Amino acid sequence: MLPILTWANRQRAVKVDLPKIRRIVEVALPMCLEKPRKKGLELPSEVEITLLGEAAIAKVHGEFLEDPTPTDVITFEHGEILIGVPIAAANAKKFRHPADHEVALCAIHGLLHLLGYDDLSKKERVIMHARQEEILKAALRGL
Repeated sequence: MLPILTWANRQRAVKVDLPKIRRIVEVALPMCLEKPRKKGLELPSEVEITLLGEAAIAKVHGEFLEDPTPTDVITFEHGEILIGVPIAAANAKKFRHPADHEVALCAIHGLLHLLGYDDLSKKERVIMHARQEEILKAALRGL
């Protein structure tokens, strides 16, 4: 059974098309579930995805991960994904794709974390990033 995804946009720094981002992630969700990194892992019944501004994401990053710098995505095991939209938008510009696609990619990244993927080692980071890119491309084709 697919989890319920709840969304909140708590930032105003970057204009995003939240309905479009939601559609991308909803198409991506079954693909995320196809290949969990750890057998038997399932997503929580509800996953909360919150879009935050730079100061808010930096505060959470500092409080929970002891790094007070802003970041693009933070995932909590209980099913909460926080996305630093200004950082995601800056990454989108660097990688030359729309900010909405990068925000969706951050949500996919968070879902993969919940399914046992990690990006702490170089080997695992390569595996995770390849999987999230594959899912995003397929989801965009599926819209």
